[in-house]
Amino acid sequence: MKHLFAWIAFSLLASTWMPDSAIAYPQFIAHGYPSCLNCHFNPMGNGPLTDYGRTVGATGIASRAFYPSKWSEEEIGALSGFLFRTPKQEHVRTQANFRGMHMVQGFGSSASQSTWITMQASGQLILKFLTDDRLTMVGELGYNPESSQARASGQADKSLRSREHYVGYRISPELGIYAGFMDKAYGLRVAEHIAFSRVFSDNAQNDQTHGVMAHFLAGGFEGAVHGFMGNLFQASDLRQKGLSLQMERDAGEHRIGVSALRSSNDYVGITSYAAHGRINFNDGSALLMELGQTHRNPDSGAGRRISRYGLLQTFSRATQGLYLIANIDYGKTDLSSDNSALRWGPGVQWFPVQKIELRADLFNTRVFDDNSTTQDNWMLLLQTHVWL
Repeated sequence: MKHLFAWIAFSLLASTWMPDSAIAYPQFIAHGYPSCLNCHFNPMGNGPLTDYGRTVGATGIASRAFYPSKWSEEEIGALSGFLFRTPKQEHVRTQANFRGMHMVQGFGSSASQSTWITMQASGQLILKFLTDDRLTMVGELGYNPESSQARASGQADKSLRSREHYVGYRISPELGIYAGFMDKAYGLRVAEHIAFSRVFSDNAQNDQTHGVMAHFLAGGFEGAVHGFMGNLFQASDLRQKGLSLQMERDAGEHRIGVSALRSSNDYVGITSYAAHGRINFNDGSALLMELGQTHRNPDSGAGRRISRYGLLQTFSRATQGLYLIANIDYGKTDLSSDNSALRWGPGVQWFPVQKIELRADLFNTRVFDDNSTTQDNWMLLLQTHVWL
């Protein structure tokens, strides 16, 4: 409990001097926003919010408990603006993000280990041009997070890096072209970078790629086709070059969809495909699910494997700004083996005021091996996200 109290105290202290930015998570379909294009410059989600997205985060997502009861939504929404914005800067937007996590491995045991991880500390610059801001330029530069291997070796990379920089042009409200460095169009962009759905398909925290993406909306369909040439900051033989596809269709107030990805470098070819859905229970509650499979084919022939994963998440809005979470995450690295893992547990996500997100997740990971034995590990994750 001392970890939880310390996290809450730190986060509330941070909220007094740093404003927050709400990211449009997939579960926000339950607030009437099935498309990320409503609130993000990137139509597939992630990255900086638009003016409209910031207002929605301030008035419809975040709690009102810490505002005077007499304040109107217009007054609260007026506080959601971008950093350093003035009336003369209609074509310029800036944003700053901080996301940190206190991780306790072996939670509840005498051998528990605590680690603080700075996952994001970055600034973004957005330039908007033409009528209805049809042309946008988005750039980001920030702290390069430490990998677990780097922390263990004591050789962490402290350099700066960008997770996205691109140019977007909306040819029409139904069609847009985006070129640059961004996440691949594939699957549900859940916040859990350790989810098997993201790890197995190579769509985790630092798997962005350079490429060109076409995004379309038409007749209840939304989708994207993404051709990419790999991360140009990597050595050429390591760059995964290929094509991905994501498509969703409205099903009443819900969304069902499919994704596919094919890529390769000089060493391995990867093929992934998935079916996914987002169920809207209204009043802020939602169910997310994804089932997929990944084929890895090394050029040497050795080590070929097929991996399978399943993700199920429920978000129940207890009150405005507060969500109760249940996670079930299944992964089988190799279908020819009996080894598999099941990660499950409860969580709480809280937006106490606009521009601040606090989240606590308790995970149990149970590993099943070839000998029909099991191993359990408990992990506590306490996250703080602040955006300006």
